[in-house]
Amino acid sequence: MIFLTISLIYSFYLYDHNEKNVVIKYKFTISSFVFLLLTITIGFRDALGSDYGSYYLDFIYMNISYLDNEIFKTQKLDLVYEYLSFLTIFLNLQLDFLNLLIACIFIFSVVFFSNQEDDYLLIILAFLSYHYLVLGMGYIRQGLSISFLLIFIHFWRNEKNLLSWIFIILAIMSHKFAIVSSFLIFLRPKGNWFYFNKYFYLLTLFIISFIFFKIFESKNINDYFEVYSSEHSSGAIYRTLAGTICGLLFFLKKSFFKKRLDYRYLYVSSTVLILLFPASFFYSTISDRILAYFLPCIFIIFCTIPNTFKIIRASVIKFVLVSIFFSHLLIWSNFSSQSKLYVPYRMIDYPGAIESPYKEFIRYCC
Repeated sequence: MIFLTISLIYSFYLYDHNEKNVVIKYKFTISSFVFLLLTITIGFRDALGSDYGSYYLDFIYMNISYLDNEIFKTQKLDLVYEYLSFLTIFLNLQLDFLNLLIACIFIFSVVFFSNQEDDYLLIILAFLSYHYLVLGMGYIRQGLSISFLLIFIHFWRNEKNLLSWIFIILAIMSHKFAIVSSFLIFLRPKGNWFYFNKYFYLLTLFIISFIFFKIFESKNINDYFEVYSSEHSSGAIYRTLAGTICGLLFFLKKSFFKKRLDYRYLYVSSTVLILLFPASFFYSTISDRILAYFLPCIFIIFCTIPNTFKIIRASVIKFVLVSIFFSHLLIWSNFSSQSKLYVPYRMIDYPGAIESPYKEFIRYCC
């Protein structure tokens, strides 16, 4: 219903391109409406299954530790998520409010990022199709990380170096695998490609390797690799295929992107997107997770590519894209076995309703 509502608003843009177009004229109002609607829907949603169950137990564990000992005992998760959890517990609020807070950050970043582009609603529709598929089943830490990445890319392409560093650090501290996007901090949006000389990069490689080792010393990186390589996601294959098509379209229409401040980001990211598709046949879950960190690149290509074709009208391409987004969302929610784990507004043992039934016997291990 949300997707169809935004699609209906977007349809005004497809058929009316004058300056008084409702989608352009009321951009702030529409964006505010989208932000409010999605924040409430996602923040106050109840879901049992997939990653939400783990986050529920994490919250219970930290809450019990604080109530019994008046200390915050870390779960050794990513620090930004933990501090937000501690803040929620300190204010004597339930898990619902933690979800609402993170949803607010997440949706704000998507709306903020999309508003930097002319075709902002197309990005929102692409986001909705992907979010409810993957991030909607347990977006909390990875979604928080992607939030900071979206803002990081904005500051990077505008050469706000200090703010760029702050937000890439926040992204990595929200979900450690966001480090795959850290390559951008060493690239210049204009002028020479690289900021520093080769010795600096050798030193940086050593520092990153050391940090990487420290992050995973409590849980061997091989454990992560074994878990994710043993899992298989059929949907990852066609999602990475979509990313690969975006990458190929970028190189096919490269001249239309060269004037953009984020051209070099798109160039490197499109290369990664092309490589993810063959990798998904062997490591589908890993490829799928990495794909999420290149959503900003995909969003930009989606909103730019319709205007690069001379033979086909831009409105026709946009209509086809919106149809694909909707079909993707509809098919997954009705036929995917994973979607059965995602049950909005029907959670058993609602976190804010009663005292945790697990308090007396929970034994948190991992």
